[in-house]
Amino acid sequence: MEREDEAWSALVAVVAAVPADRRETEGVVPGWSTRDLVWHCAAWAGYADDVLERIRRGEPAPEPLVDEDARNAEILAASRGTIWDDAVLRLAQNRRRARQAFAAFDDPPVAAIERFRCDTFEHYEEHAAQIRAFMDDGAPS
Repeated sequence: MEREDEAWSALVAVVAAVPADRRETEGVVPGWSTRDLVWHCAAWAGYADDVLERIRRGEPAPEPLVDEDARNAEILAASRGTIWDDAVLRLAQNRRRARQAFAAFDDPPVAAIERFRCDTFEHYEEHAAQIRAFMDDGAPS
């Protein structure tokens, strides 16, 4: 939880530093803007919450996604219909839900730890670094 909190703080700081006129500029990663990546992180944190809740109820974790690229393409398409404030709000809401779901375990199983790790703090770290690099030199990382 500490690492998630640190990664979250770094992500929030870099996202807040993006000037309004650059939030929708593609190229943070090819074809994606900062707003798109914020929405992307929100979607995956929401997915983590859903999976963690299933595991906590004793249901089997879903099979790993066969086509993560297709899922990311769906997320990107959905982000194109959002505004900045909605993306940032959704990210904060889904992050809070994922943390609560993970904290509800007395002794989280490996599947819960892995899902939380992959879809929250590792994801935040990855995309915060890309946004930071984009802001520093204007080029995709």
